[in-house]
Amino acid sequence: MAILFKETYRFGELKREVYKIMKIAKLALSCALFATITGCASIAGDNSRAVKVESYPSGAGIYVDNQQYGVTPAVINLPTYIYGGKSVTVRKSGYHDQTSMVNTKFQPIALLDILFWPTFVIDAATGSLVKIDPANTNLHFKMQKA
Repeated sequence: MAILFKETYRFGELKREVYKIMKIAKLALSCALFATITGCASIAGDNSRAVKVESYPSGAGIYVDNQQYGVTPAVINLPTYIYGGKSVTVRKSGYHDQTSMVNTKFQPIALLDILFWPTFVIDAATGSLVKIDPANTNLHFKMQKA
């Protein structure tokens, strides 16, 4: 009986050790998978695409690529894929249209993608390699009568 108890105890101890190893392996695999499907800039970069648009007089339509995004004053969210920037136009009847360019800058955090090369592809595909230039996050338009 003592031998059977000793063997059962060892089997239970072995089972706990295997469970610990499996738990660590699952955690390591999850971390590796997460690192390969998201890039450094996707995780730690400035991925905000919000731009505050105001006009005087207010009530002008806000257009990005001829698609209306709202009416001033408003905070609009630009598409994530904006390499090279986007032009934002405000239109109001009786006034001349006005356009301003929202430029992008390279995110230095994306340099870490060199260490984890598959993540570069993810950041490039999602537009996370670039961020909106902070100088372009607040647009003010003084519209002129036509």
